[in-house]
Amino acid sequence: MGFLVRLQDIDRRVLYLLLAVAVSFPFLFPAPVPDPAILPQTQSFFRTVEAVSADPVRRDKLVILSCNFSSSTSAESLTQTETVMRHLMKNKLKFAIFSFNDPQGRELGQLIANRLQDEYGYQYGRDYVNWGFRPPAAAVNTVKAMVRNIPEAIGTDANGTRLVEIPVMRNIRGANDLAAIIEITGSNSLPVWLQYLQRTGAGAEPIPTLYCPTAVMAPEAFPLLKSGQLQGMLTGLKGAIEYEALLNVRGFATRASASLSYSHFLILALIVLGNLGTFAARAQARRGGAR
Repeated sequence: MGFLVRLQDIDRRVLYLLLAVAVSFPFLFPAPVPDPAILPQTQSFFRTVEAVSADPVRRDKLVILSCNFSSSTSAESLTQTETVMRHLMKNKLKFAIFSFNDPQGRELGQLIANRLQDEYGYQYGRDYVNWGFRPPAAAVNTVKAMVRNIPEAIGTDANGTRLVEIPVMRNIRGANDLAAIIEITGSNSLPVWLQYLQRTGAGAEPIPTLYCPTAVMAPEAFPLLKSGQLQGMLTGLKGAIEYEALLNVRGFATRASASLSYSHFLILALIVLGNLGTFAARAQARRGGAR
């Protein structure tokens, strides 16, 4: 009984050590990972990219990969970026990395591109471009200007080269030349695309818009999915895990899923042990009072 009572007072350093072991174990040793259940919004995201790839008109247009996040949400956002970029590269879609919320976004997006480009035979300038960062205060005006003339609105890439001189931007003028918008974010940056660019093309159909928020932000987007303003969503790290399963890729997200599961099991076990300690302490107090 005394042992159970002491479970209420486990040294927090021991708890942190146990959590560190649970989190790191799957990255150090191979761990079996069951196939995840694919949520409808993830499946819709995947199908939309596939549909753009299969469309002979859209596949030659440009995908905006909007990296509006920083290192503070990299565990989710950077993993989402990697899985999405893998799909774009696998399907040979041209894309532009862009950020108007945090300057880290352009760097983190480029970091993933640098790591994947050789694997998929991609080359900067020929297959993709980095438009760099524009401050939040200028975001609305920049996106509005992109409707008619993207090279003029953006001006230069992250390296200072004029967009009109970059091969991948050849024949890319305005909203009609965009294949899709993919927003990866840890903040409320999605409305800029929905309000000022999504429905500005000359065609009857809006530009397909896909969303990769952090898990805590995802519930707010379900009305947009239901209304058709969004064509798909990856919900935090779990969405990236599901997307890797659809791509048949075992990347960081898949390995992280085991780490996440082990840490959840540990927390549940500690909750059970803590409650056992509480019950034991109460029973001990009742026996002491009875004497």
